Amino acid sequence: MQEWVDPHTGRAVRQLTDLPQGATLGYFRLPRRVPGGFVLAWGRHSDGNVVLLDPDSGDVRPKKLFVAQFLKLNEETGRLWFLPELGRKVWAVDLPDGSPQPVGEVPQEAPGHLSDVTCDGRTVILRQNIQEDASPPVPTTRDATALWRFLARPRHGRIWAYDFASGAVTRLAESIEFCFFHLDTSPTDPGLLRFAKDMLEGLGQRMWTVRVDGSELRRIRHQETFEVVTHEFWWPGGEHVGYTYQDRRGDPTLFELPWCERAPVPARLGIADLAGNEVFLSEPLNCYHTHIAASPDGRWVCGEGTEGHRFVHLAPFAWGSPKVEFAPVATVHTPHAPFRGQHVEAGFSADSRWLLYNDTVDGRFQVCAVKVEA
Repeated sequence: MQEWVDPHTGRAVRQLTDLPQGATLGYFRLPRRVPGGFVLAWGRHSDGNVVLLDPDSGDVRPKKLFVAQFLKLNEETGRLWFLPELGRKVWAVDLPDGSPQPVGEVPQEAPGHLSDVTCDGRTVILRQNIQEDASPPVPTTRDATALWRFLARPRHGRIWAYDFASGAVTRLAESIEFCFFHLDTSPTDPGLLRFAKDMLEGLGQRMWTVRVDGSELRRIRHQETFEVVTHEFWWPGGEHVGYTYQDRRGDPTLFELPWCERAPVPARLGIADLAGNEVFLSEPLNCYHTHIAASPDGRWVCGEGTEGHRFVHLAPFAWGSPKVEFAPVATVHTPHAPFRGQHVEAGFSADSRWLLYNDTVDGRFQVCAVKVEA
């Protein structure tokens, strides 16, 4: 472990990993807290690519385990479901000290690709996205025309559920004009899935939930056209969904500036209940963040800065106060890419005492941490 004082914020920063090929926390929405105070990270080492970190002591524990595809981590129990090789055979391991065991195999007749699994491990979620091989690549430049061309590509999609116990395959959702992404089962309810449509956020209803038996398809935070709801995440406890909100109704720059971070309107933190009702909306934030996440105790939120705000930010949160004032706590050295952010993937330790994030150190992603304090 290395430690230094950030010259721009005055905060002590810990670099927890120093793997030759780098290390990452994975996408910001992924569960990563493991019983015993560990945080799950990914980085190649001699025995696999799973790494457990203790931000308090600085200990790094390489796990003798190779994960070809992550499915889900139950943070309460530490059970991790994964694919040891790409295919349809699901395994599980109880972190931090268990050994991997086979769970079952999803049959070939279940359509789509394995994307997620419920928090009890019973139901696998499959995503079936259909688009032409010649579809344009995801644009990461400031070329609005290229972005609109990408968003207008012909595509459609379906979401399916496969039940290990019964062998039933159930269609959960279908779209004739969009694909699906951000499939994310509830951390507490084994029957609930949240997902999004891969659309420009302000042009329609983007965020939904559905039961894994195919019932109760619901809009989460009903959107009017040109309202932006994006970067959704489970609020601690699983009873609410957090997201970034922008109101671009009446904004004449939407088509020339489709990127949220470049919009001439403020961003806010929104929270909705599982009936779809917005139950919290902050005052305008003092800067835009690629992602926002909440601490397990619900007392803090973090933000990943973007263009012009290349810091990891921290703010206290209270349900009764709409003012959320982010303060920079650590400099981000990773270059920003439009439509992709900076891959900072910030999140909190289980005891809410540490804010962990990725940054580029000597040309490689590594995991860093800074203390959570006012």
